[in-house]
Amino acid sequence: MSAVEITIHPPSSTHPSLSEGTFDRSWFMGKWGVAWSTLPMWKGKKDVTITYTPIAGTENHTKFEDLVEYKKESAAEGSKPSTGQLYDPFPYRNANAATFDWKGSSYLFFVHSHWEVLGFGKDEINGLEWAVTFFSKTLFTPAGIDIYLRSPSPASSEPNPSSQDTTIRSDLVKKIVSAMSEISQGGVSELARSGFEVPGIV
Repeated sequence: MSAVEITIHPPSSTHPSLSEGTFDRSWFMGKWGVAWSTLPMWKGKKDVTITYTPIAGTENHTKFEDLVEYKKESAAEGSKPSTGQLYDPFPYRNANAATFDWKGSSYLFFVHSHWEVLGFGKDEINGLEWAVTFFSKTLFTPAGIDIYLRSPSPASSEPNPSSQDTTIRSDLVKKIVSAMSEISQGGVSELARSGFEVPGIV
């Protein structure tokens, strides 16, 4: 049984794995669950999901929308999630192919944010995919990091039961946080010491 390989890069990295033609934005699309975060907005929340949907007609998924959904930790089982702002398209910047900017829509039209993927991968044995996203400071939020997890749609009708195991998921998150703690650039290691797990499974 091979260990999960976890590599985290500093912000604005030029590592080949994040370059155009190597970082697969089509793989990154879809729904992710926020499993761990440093962002205060997710404290007291559960079942936090972020869904990236490419804009029709754009090339290579360089523009897409972002839908955020979440529940309060006190919400009853089966309750309807709250829906966050649906943001305008994300033209990616030139630092690498996993670096983006977003612009708020509607009454948040004046809010801009820079964010990027610092690492990503798959736990093939347990049927999990993961990604680490770094967000620069905005008018309303400090700089922060999210760890995303998801269980990809299986080719067969039988999902991998391990992907729903909270212990396995928590262990993967701890390994990712440990790798983050080794990256001093961009304040990543400092942020790694201030995060918390977010309840919920995707």
